[in-house]
Amino acid sequence: MCGGCRTGRRKEASGREGAMLKLTGALLLVMGCAGFGLCMCRDMEKHVAQLRQLARVFTMLESEVGYSRATLPEGMIRVGNRLHTELGDCFIRMGKRAQEQSGSSFQTVWQEEMPFWLKTTCLDAREKELLLSFPGFTGFVDGQMQLISLEQFVKELSHAQDKAGKEAESRKKAVLSVSTAGGLLMAILLI
Repeated sequence: MCGGCRTGRRKEASGREGAMLKLTGALLLVMGCAGFGLCMCRDMEKHVAQLRQLARVFTMLESEVGYSRATLPEGMIRVGNRLHTELGDCFIRMGKRAQEQSGSSFQTVWQEEMPFWLKTTCLDAREKELLLSFPGFTGFVDGQMQLISLEQFVKELSHAQDKAGKEAESRKKAVLSVSTAGGLLMAILLI
């Protein structure tokens, strides 16, 4: 056997290994880009789910104020106790602080506590502003007017949820397609 045959086989074997490495790298690149698209879709779904949860929570608060005739702080504590989430804990803290005779208004307590919970959400700026404006919907002394204002706030949240749901459905396919196509394009360019 001659020495040239051995080196030829080594070059051929290393050429196949190099091609396999390139193919594996390209496959991982495409899968990574598709995974990024899936993560974006998951965040869109999480955004809609958080809005759905908020609409449900404020509907519960509306029923506490309307049917149980609870004050707003009492209703927040009751709703918070039923939630068993970070939002529930936030509602309990706000309800207790609003009940204290420390001189803080409900609006002040809301503005101090709610931003901490909002930092953990996927809500956009417009929806965060809507939530921060909630005390403006409740500033009525008359219980019936307060209930009507709560109903209006629930409608606003439901509208935001519907809009986010429609946007998410229309964007999901595009995001997945573009992320996968981008991965394929990069894989082709790198090979």
